[in-house]
Formats: sequence, structure tokens, C-alpha cells
Amino acid sequence: MPVYKNEKAKGDNKWWFQFYTGEIKNGTRERITKRGFRTKKEAEKAMVETQAALQKGEYIEPTKKLFQDYLQEWIKSKRNLGDQTLELYESYLRTHIVPEIGHIPLAKLSAHDIEMFLGSLHEKGLAAATIKRIFSVVFAALNAAETKDIITKNVASKVEKPQVSRRRELVVWDPAFVSDFLERTKPDSRYWIAGYLAVMTGMRQGEILGLRWADIDFEKRILTIQQTVNRHREIKSGAKTKQSMRSVALSPDTIEVLKEHRQLIIQERVALGPDYQNNDLVVCTHFGGPTTQRAIQKMWTSSLKKTGAPKITFHDLRHTHASLLIKQGVHIKVISERLGHSSVSITMDTYGHLMPNMQEDAAKGLDALIKTKVVQK
Repeated sequence: MPVYKNEKAKGDNKWWFQFYTGEIKNGTRERITKRGFRTKKEAEKAMVETQAALQKGEYIEPTKKLFQDYLQEWIKSKRNLGDQTLELYESYLRTHIVPEIGHIPLAKLSAHDIEMFLGSLHEKGLAAATIKRIFSVVFAALNAAETKDIITKNVASKVEKPQVSRRRELVVWDPAFVSDFLERTKPDSRYWIAGYLAVMTGMRQGEILGLRWADIDFEKRILTIQQTVNRHREIKSGAKTKQSMRSVALSPDTIEVLKEHRQLIIQERVALGPDYQNNDLVVCTHFGGPTTQRAIQKMWTSSLKKTGAPKITFHDLRHTHASLLIKQGVHIKVISERLGHSSVSITMDTYGHLMPNMQEDAAKGLDALIKTKVVQK
């Protein structure tokens, strides 16, 4: 068997194999060589597997492409990702993945390399949830390479997936606190309407900043999400996912609040005349332009400080919206549709712990439907 051991090179006792494929190209007999096996048995096993793959027509010539070069090609192909998700992926590639393992040839990347990479992320002090997301990016990239027959197998599948010990506890406000908070903060900022819409509709921040007056049907009391505004103040058609392109029913009070806010926008548009940037946005600057996420954050921080409210993120208002619906007994599918989740299971995973009494209520509800008499003997 053509299996060899490196005996001449100092400190290198690895085994390798080489065999001819039977093909001739440019007058030269083609051969396959693979190195770096710890034992003779490993080299022999790998050679037999390679020969079998060659006979079945399943052999893939190892690519010489570096992992970082492949990653750049892969990320450009992810056209189905939302802008924020794509930006997050690119950040992971630039900040963590490429600097650590990008220099390794894609064909030579091993499970051990990825395990060492995950260890380095822990040493950096990154949160467990962040490490898990970074690993997911690496896994997805390698999975695509395997599917396209660029590599024979996704080595990340041999690595134990990072675990998040416990999900961050959701902080939500009760109805009375929400009412008091909104009442006390209303006169403070033109961007108050953004927080109000987050509570009353469950929309994401980018969806709120992209909402246009044309997207609101005041008679039918419904709005349709058609576009978003990203962190660069760019107006983007569409939404985060296909399910995010949705309609959301509005309460009568929400309609009245929107009408009141529209009067402010009309006054500013008339005052500025041709200098007004008419993007038809509900939440906008004095000049009609898209609002920055920084401006919303500044408003939000100021409101929390003024009211002494528990410190939560603006995004947590979306969770508060979900919790308010749950308290009303709204069906989980309706909640999922309002939030624009891709599946009901995501809604259940996120908010299931807020429904501890559903089983009990369901059992009691049976008594109301099925009337029976206790027969006494």
C-alpha cells in the first residue's frame, strides 16, 4: 500500500499517502496526495475512502482557496438576509472570524481549528449568546460549501455547539405603568410617538422609522409595513423577513394619537415649504428626513431618567406589547402575526413563560362548555 511516513523531516512523524488516479493530463499521470495523518492506520483508512469516492465519481479536489476568500464570496451571495442581519454577519467576519481562522485554507480547516477559535472568543470575554451566533455564521458558511461540493464535509458539524445557559429575562411593564409612563413623557419629545407605536403595535424600531402616512388606513384602522429605515438613515423597501411584511390593526386611541401627531408634521411641512424633505414619514426630523436610531435612543434614555422607570431597551417595548396581548388572552397565532415572527414556535419560545395559567384556564373553561350534574347516591 502506498502509505509513507515522514522520516527525514525533523519533528515531523506524520503519515501520508499517494496513488495514481489512472487519468493522464498534459502527458502526465494524475495522482492524489494527502498528508498530515498521525498514524499509519489513519492514512490507510483515508486512502481507501478517497479511492472509493474517486470510483463513485464523488471525489472533490481540495480547494486551495483560503477560508477568508471563500467567506467574502459566501456573504455576497446572502441576498435573502435583512440589512441589519447582513451588517451583523459582516461585523462578525471582520472582527472575529477572519482575523482568527481566515488565513487557513478552506480544505484544511479542521474541527480542532474551530474549537480553538471558540476558545479564543471565550477568552475575549464575549457573551455566550454572541459566541453562539458567531458559530452559527461559521457553520452556515461551511454548510453552503459542502452543499456546493467545494468541500467534502462541514467540519463544524463535529464541534459541540456553544450553549447559552439561560435566556435574558424579559422585562415588561404592566398596563398601569405603561399608561402612566406614556402620559408623563408625551410633552417631552417629537419622537414620543415612536415609543407609543412600539407599545401599541409591537413594531420593530426600523419598521416604525420607515412607516409612512400612506401606509395607514385611518378608516379601516390598519397599517401596512412596506419599508424600514436602517442605522445609516437609509430608507429600504421591504422588511426584515417575508413575514415582516404585514398588516397591523390599530386601536381607536392609536388612530387619534396619530391624527394629532400628523397635525404637527403638516405644520412643519407648510412652514418649510419647498425646503421640506417630503418622505411622507410618520416619525421624522423637523425637515422631514429619516430619523436616526441615535435620536430615538436619546429620547428613550431621557424618558427613563425622568420617570425613574426600570431600565429597559427600546426594543423591550415590543416585548411589553406581546405581554399586554397575552394578558388579554389573545391567541398566540394573532400575537405572532402582529410581531411578524416567521413562525408561531418563535413566539412561543420567546413568550411562553408569560403564559403560566393557560393550562389552568383551559381546564376551567371546559366546565363552562360541558355542563354536568353530580349524581348523589
